[in-house]
Amino acid sequence: MLRIARLLPALMGAGLLVACGGGGGGGSDSSGTVPVGGGPSSVDTRNDPALRTTQAELDDALHCTPFANPDKPPVLLIHGTTVTGTEQYTAFYTPQLVSLGFDVCIVTYPDRGLIDQQISAEYVVNALRRIYNETGRKVAMIGHSQGASMPRWALRFFPSTRQAVADFVLIAGPNHGTTVSLPAAIAEQLLDVLGLASLPVGLVPEALYQFAPGSDFVAAVNSEDETPGAVDYTSLYTLFDELVQPAAPTPTAALDFGQDNPRVSNILLQDVCPGHLAEHFSIGTTDTLAFALALDAISNPGPADVTRAGGSSQLCGLLPVNLAELTMPQRAADLLTIVASTVGNGLPDPHLANAEPPLMDYAQDAAD
Repeated sequence: MLRIARLLPALMGAGLLVACGGGGGGGSDSSGTVPVGGGPSSVDTRNDPALRTTQAELDDALHCTPFANPDKPPVLLIHGTTVTGTEQYTAFYTPQLVSLGFDVCIVTYPDRGLIDQQISAEYVVNALRRIYNETGRKVAMIGHSQGASMPRWALRFFPSTRQAVADFVLIAGPNHGTTVSLPAAIAEQLLDVLGLASLPVGLVPEALYQFAPGSDFVAAVNSEDETPGAVDYTSLYTLFDELVQPAAPTPTAALDFGQDNPRVSNILLQDVCPGHLAEHFSIGTTDTLAFALALDAISNPGPADVTRAGGSSQLCGLLPVNLAELTMPQRAADLLTIVASTVGNGLPDPHLANAEPPLMDYAQDAAD
């Protein structure tokens, strides 16, 4: 039976994540000054749209462990809305992957994901270029929530990214929008998380409009091909997701649903383990079933395969994360240090707007 390894000391506290670019500011939530560059390969960016974000801001948002495991794909972790990359992944995903011999990078896009997702996608584009150019290895992406659905914009409209990606594991991604994330409704749920008492009437963060099923963003990202490139896609989702719905009969998180695409696995966790308790937050942070399936996807050819990963008999017996370990004094101190450093930079800009941001020029035709 697969057992999830015990957590290592928090990597941020140990200083193992280093910046892959310049100095402070921007979307960064970690320290370090070791640059990425001068690697063996380069992606072809000639057909990519120009990036609007400065190179310094993009580079400052990417942090990686040392590239020391050439036998495995480097893993890029992409966080969800209202958190930063290190807040979401330092306690579980990063130490687990490092203990299993993976190089790990985390990208943090601006203002906790409240900004126009077309801008956030540029941070993913840059991260993929930088990691591939440095290592010469295709990247395995793992994203949760907005960190699952938003990177699809990069793959859809920036052809260079398809050259740089081997696997993409999407966890609880609102890939076709979500019926419970109409802008005003989800904004109310986020107020407490952001420490805001209220929002001006008629104004909500830009990114939230783009979660609506009828948004131009959703139409554009799903146009022509939901799974572009020679990339293996694994979508993991749960019946008990309070934010990303519907989960059945046609799951909004699924890609190429019902098309028998051999490069795609759409896996409802309760189909593997009936009654499995995972909601929107836990499925992308500490859920051991989701982690085991993600690990199977990035460790083998093709998308995740439940049988190959051990089948229900083994996967449903996975031990849950030891919550006592996550709250050990040193772990708590490390996490508080991360949160304090982030709060010290001030509350995020909520990017309030009264309508969905217009599509970039390069995507205008895709939503028609």
